[in-house]
Parts: sequence; C-alpha cells; structure tokens
Amino acid sequence: MSGAWRRGFMWCLAVAATGTAALACGPFFIELLTVKHSSPADRAGYARGELGVVKPSFERRYLVQAYRTLGGVAPMAPDDRPAGAAASGDKPPFQRWRDLQARELPAAVTQTLKPVGTDRIAADYSSFVNCLAPGFEQALAAHAERVTRFGARSRDVIDWLTAQAAVFQNCAGGPLVLPAPAEAGSDARARADRDYQIAAAYFYATQYDEAAGRFRAIAANTASPWRASGRYLAARALIRSVTVPSTRPKDALQRFAAAERELQATIADRDAAPLHTSARGLLDLVAARARPIERLHELSARLATAPTVAPRDLVDYTWLMDRALGETAAGTPPMDLAAVTKGDDLTDWIVATQKHQARALERWQETRSERWLVAALWTAGARDTAVPALLAAAAQVPQASPAFATTAFLRIRLLIQRNDLAGARAALAPLPDAPGPGFSAETINLLRAARFTVAATPDDLLAAAPRVVVRAESEGGSEPPGKFGKPVWDDDVAAVFNSRMPLERLVAAAESTRLPARLRLRVAQAAFTRAVLLERPQAGARAARVVASLAPSLRGDLGRYIAATDDAARRRIATLTLLRTPGLSINVGGRDTDESYGRDTPSRQFGHAFPRNWWCGVEAGAGDGAARLLVSDGVPFPPFITEAERRDTASEVDALAGIGSPRAYLTAAAIQWATERRADPDAAEALALAIDGWRWSRCQADPPKSDLPPRAFALLHRQFPQNEWATKTKYWYD
Repeated sequence: MSGAWRRGFMWCLAVAATGTAALACGPFFIELLTVKHSSPADRAGYARGELGVVKPSFERRYLVQAYRTLGGVAPMAPDDRPAGAAASGDKPPFQRWRDLQARELPAAVTQTLKPVGTDRIAADYSSFVNCLAPGFEQALAAHAERVTRFGARSRDVIDWLTAQAAVFQNCAGGPLVLPAPAEAGSDARARADRDYQIAAAYFYATQYDEAAGRFRAIAANTASPWRASGRYLAARALIRSVTVPSTRPKDALQRFAAAERELQATIADRDAAPLHTSARGLLDLVAARARPIERLHELSARLATAPTVAPRDLVDYTWLMDRALGETAAGTPPMDLAAVTKGDDLTDWIVATQKHQARALERWQETRSERWLVAALWTAGARDTAVPALLAAAAQVPQASPAFATTAFLRIRLLIQRNDLAGARAALAPLPDAPGPGFSAETINLLRAARFTVAATPDDLLAAAPRVVVRAESEGGSEPPGKFGKPVWDDDVAAVFNSRMPLERLVAAAESTRLPARLRLRVAQAAFTRAVLLERPQAGARAARVVASLAPSLRGDLGRYIAATDDAARRRIATLTLLRTPGLSINVGGRDTDESYGRDTPSRQFGHAFPRNWWCGVEAGAGDGAARLLVSDGVPFPPFITEAERRDTASEVDALAGIGSPRAYLTAAAIQWATERRADPDAAEALALAIDGWRWSRCQADPPKSDLPPRAFALLHRQFPQNEWATKTKYWYD
C-alpha cells in the first residue's frame, strides 16, 4: 500500500460507476467518423483553445474546458492517461510480482497459490480494482530491500515472501487467506512486518472493520516501523467500508467522519510526511462522499477560474456531476438540481446545456455572455420568441472569438429548423469550405452537412456531399485519421440518395462528375440496381455506363447489358450481373469503416465471415453523424426536389420494399430463366450462384423456410447434370 492509493482509488470508482463489461466477437472494424459526439475530434487543438463546435453531448470534462475557454480563462490540457499507468512496454507491477513469486518461492508453496489478480467482484456484480499498482510496487521494493539485507535465499526473505504471497491471494476474491503467524523467537521487525501483512490481508479480503482495528493497533505500537502509516491505512479501510458495494453499512457518515479524524492525525504527524499529500487527497474524497454539493461547488469554483487545474480535480468534479444527475452505475438518486446549480455558474451552464433547459435562455438574457449564448442556441426551439434575438447575437460574434465556429453553426442550424433556407444559405456564404484557422476539419464537415441540407441545385448538393475522416476508432482504440485521406461521406448523404430522390435524379447524380470517383460509383451502382428492379431499362443503361467506366471488373457484364437487343435479354443479363456481384445494392453506402473504405468497386465474391451481400431493404436512417445535430425528424428532401418527385420517390421506395429480399428475388428469377431457356448454360450459373448466395444473404425479415433453394437445386441437377456449375453445387441451404 502507498500514498498513491487515493489517486488509483478514484480512478477505480470512475470505472466501477460508469464502466460495463461485455463479451463480443469479431470481426471488428475501424469506424471512420466525420463527426465526433462525445469528445472533440481534435483533442489537442481543443486543449489549446481551438474549440470548433462545442456539443452538449461532450463528456463533462470537455465542457469544463469549453466554459473556461469561452470565458477567456487559460485553456487546460487534462491528462487522459489513467493514474498509475505503466510506460509503454513495461510489465504492470502485478505481473512483475507474479513473476517474482513464481521464481523465488519454493515449488511446494507456489503449487498452493492461485493466480494473482487485481479486480474483485462486489455483491452487486460490479467489479473494482482491489489491489492497486502502488501496493505491488511497494511489495517489490520491500522484497528488494530484504534481499539486500539478508540475501535472496535466506529464511527471513523466503518467510516474508511467502507471507506477502498469501496477502495478495485476497485480491481477486474467495475465502480469507491469512499469512502464517510469525514464528516464535522472531525479532521485533519480523513480528511488525507480519502484523502489517495480516492487516493488509483483511483489507484486501474486504473485512474492513477488522483491518481498520489492526492498522490502529500498528499506529499505537511505537516500536513498529509501520507506525506512521497506521492511521492513514485505518482511514483507507473506513473509506472502503463505505464505498465498496458489498460492505456498505448504514452508518456511512459516521465512518467518513472517523476517516477524516484519522487523516487529519496523519497530516499532523511529522513522521508521516510522505503520506501527507495522499492524506489530503483522501480528505477531498471523503468530502465528495460526505458533503457532495459543498465539494462540487468548491471544485467548480477552482475549475472555472484557476490558472492551472489539477487533473484529479477534473476527475472528481465529473464524478460528482454524474452522481448529482443520477448517472452512476450504482443507481445513486440524483441530487436536487436547484441546490447543485445555485450560485455555481459553471455547473449551471453544464446542466442547462446538457439538459436543454429553458434556463439557458434566461441566463443569456441576464448575462449576454458568449458562454450562455452557446447554451441558449443549443437549447432554443425553432419557434421560441427569443430566437430572432439569439440569431442577431450569433451574427455579431467576432471571428476571432473561440465561440465563433459554434455560434456560426448553431445560427445556421436554427435557420434550417425555422425553414429559412435562404437565410441559412446567406449565413453559410462567407464561411470557408476547407479547414483553416478557427475552422477544424470537423467544423467544415458540419458546415458541409448544412450546405447539403439547404442545397438549391443538384450541383450544390453534390459539391457539399464529400467529407473528411476526423476520427478513426475501433474496439481497441483509435487510429490516426490521416491514414484515411480519401473523401468519404456521412449517413445523411446516403439517406438523401436512398430515400429522398427518385431514380431519375439518382442517375443524373451518377452521370455528374462533381463527385470523387469512388463516391460517384456508390451512387451509380445503386442507380443501376434500382433501375433493374424497377424495370427501367433506359435508366439502367445510363447508370450501367457510369458503373462500367468506374469499375473495370464489371465492364464485361455491363457491356452485355447495355448492348442487349430486347428487354427479356437485358433482364437475364441483369440477373446474372447481380448474382455475380453481391456487392451491388439498391443503397448508396453511408459512413465508412476501414473495410468499406478499402473497397473501391462492388465485391464480386460472397462475404462469408461478415456477410455484406446485396441489401435488406432501403436504408433511410440519418445515422449518428451531422444530421443528428442539424435536424430532429430525419433528413429532409433536398429543396430542389418537386412535389411530383417526392411522390415518385415514395412510390419507388414502396416498390423496392415490395420486391422482398434479394436472395428470394434473384433465386426466383434464376428459376424462371432456367424454366424458360432449358439449354442456356448461363441459366446453370445463375441457379448455382443463387443457391450459394441464399446461404450467405439472409435478411431479418425473411421467412424461416422457403421452397426456392430446393427447387433451384433440383432444377440445376435435373436440367444441367453435366454442367460445371452443377458439379460444384453439391448442397442447398435453408
């Protein structure tokens, strides 16, 4: 145990309060984000005061940073690294301890030990880090000191090491394991060491009252080398007795008060000087638990105005805010928000912004500050009577202000929500379309999303569709976004192409050269596939020419489709093309992963490990990107789409839905083809591909059984028994 315990303990509390454990299987993809909602996309720039667009969905530590920056207080750069984290490449202390005891203890002892862990499961099935890194580090140092004094293989060292191994057996749970008592005739130091180890064993076994009593006894023993840490460790035991779920007693406040007395006594003890800093930190922890609102206001005042900020103060403040708003995993009831925010401008600002409270508008009207202007712009409804004043104030924010990007975007957002599209276009006109000072890549993405929403012409829409990757995230962390430099787009773009445009507009967009080639191909392949299903051969031929020019692997099939002399032949070629190309879809793909980013042309092989074959319906969702910030009722139709075109779009979407799943559609088409043209070898290939594709292309809405696969299989082997496709197709699948 060490004076660094408090730092690690608060980190564990945050994990226990908000973390969840989940088992998952892959494959795992890297999500390529154009907008980041929970944190700034560019954290380094944000920490320097380059805020971009501040969002209510940010983690509260980032809102604290925004509050400071918007008020002209020096930016702060909180340490994102967990306290006690090892340097890259170092073994964690608990692993070094495991290696030590395996190497140095007799085999007869190691065979009785279970693996050393760090986390213990509480009664409510949450887990907490029971044995922290400083405890293992201190044990490693103590062992090294005894080796120097007595020798590595001495009886004293082996006896101490065996006892300490027993102590750490309590880290991960199970029945209490105690070190053997000190042998008769042991010297005073060995007996003091054993008293300390036994007290520590009770502590790790979560028997905190027993541990506290034993640590107090150590504090009273003036001959013990552990005397100065006794009261400090008793306080730790008292605190854990209240904060670990399985041991929470009813007299929590009395225990916190007793812990405060022990810590104050530690600070008054000159011999305990190495523990004074940690003891003061634990006093802060007790204050947060015992007097949360008082402590919240104390921290808030410091965070709002102090020139520099300790990372721990930020962690404690955000934990208290979670508790205040009832967002802790333990289900702690929320505090009285009136008491939480009273006289506390920072906390009031965060609560009003995140909870979309009308109070934000009241506070802006009282203060006319840029901080509260941002909050009011986020929370105001489009029809609120105060909106014109808010819009006028936003228009007056100088470009040099750290609030400029946020207020400019929110001004445009409100204009869009008020259906003042001309006003939104006028507000967008002087703003840049490429990153530069005051305009991060994410800010440009958001402005492009706004331009896309208010586009007056098809060219304007296509020009605003491409975005850039600002964050690349996966289950294992994040990747440098610079690895993904090609233009991408967001789900709002895909939703418009998929559900807000008739086929004719989709074909025209594919024929335009305003889009980068890989994005243009996404539109063209969807236009081609829709034209096939909707039996619109002229539109299909136009789209096929674009796909063929951009996807060389499809040129042969599409050339046959374009050159077909009658509609029946064109349908057959289209069916075979779709069966040969499971990457074709009626949908324009939206936000990328690393997998879709790396595919420049539609796949010509069935996906097996993670099937992405054909489609399972029209994808019309706005997703979790920019549209979430701009509109609340799904993406709107582009302004240039006429009422007649809206009706056409709805009819086409209904028709596509009525066709059913692609595997059923294509298998039925292959069966009809083979029935009508009994000697056509292409029909054999179509049947075989339909049978194979059935296995890898199930949609959730598909019925559990169908007669199509066995019918296709029987027809293939009866009609084309010697064909290579029949030879390769040995089974059919439900």
